[in-house]
Amino acid sequence: MRKYLLAAAASAAFIATPAFADGPYVGVEGGVLFPNKTTVDLSGTIGGSTVTYNNAFRIKNDTGFDVDLIGGYDMGMFRVEGELGYKEASLNSVTDVDPALLTAIENELGTTVTADDLALDGKTTVLSAMLNGLVDFGGPGFGVYAGGGVGYADVKFGDSTGSDSRSGFAWQLIAGAYVPVSSSVNLGLKYRYFQTDRLNFDYDYSTVTAGARGRFTSHSLLASLVFNFGAPAMVEAAPPPPPPPPPPPATQTCPDGSVIDATATCPVPPPPPPPPAPAPVERGERGQ
Repeated sequence: MRKYLLAAAASAAFIATPAFADGPYVGVEGGVLFPNKTTVDLSGTIGGSTVTYNNAFRIKNDTGFDVDLIGGYDMGMFRVEGELGYKEASLNSVTDVDPALLTAIENELGTTVTADDLALDGKTTVLSAMLNGLVDFGGPGFGVYAGGGVGYADVKFGDSTGSDSRSGFAWQLIAGAYVPVSSSVNLGLKYRYFQTDRLNFDYDYSTVTAGARGRFTSHSLLASLVFNFGAPAMVEAAPPPPPPPPPPPATQTCPDGSVIDATATCPVPPPPPPPPAPAPVERGERGQ
């Protein structure tokens, strides 16, 4: 039982040892981007007529990638950081097209038009600069954090015929966990929900010249590598003291003066010496 108590005390002392001090830090993050479908409102002209379609269609992107650089200051329970991020995903298809929009285009062109005819074949890219505020519930052995950020993002939709980009306000929600691997480095896993304000793009298809309006939203799962410049050297708890020596065994002193274990048997004493032989009688003394 004593061994278990000592081991538990040593483990508790290690967990209580600070691994990171308050101070500045920088990091790199990268992972998988899961864009949501972008719902587009369309306002413009079809064959010279002014039209407006709310929820005209939705743009679907493939799974992409998300990378960023971060730098901030750790104040203990709270962190403030700046973030420069880049997201990219290929355009997949156009879905959920308003049937009235397809009918208007078909009437203008005199031919059948499908959602595939409206699709783009390029990619969506997002360049963002964000300011994040985080609450850190971390300990030296394991930590979690959550928070959000606001900033500015430039979103570009591009295909083989060209591209169009617009910039605007963006915000995000963040949650993550990390483990320290040295006195100044920790590894983490981070989730991010990202959303821009509604942005206006130019959209052209045959006789359709319109302003497309929508917002980019996405989910990301990122791995992070962070370097903390304010960290002291990691100090591990001192090893537990050795157990005390066992008490000396109980002993007994035998009649011969030897000291033996209390459970042992004293040696049998040697037999007494034989009595001395009688003195011999002289011959001349026998007749008297």
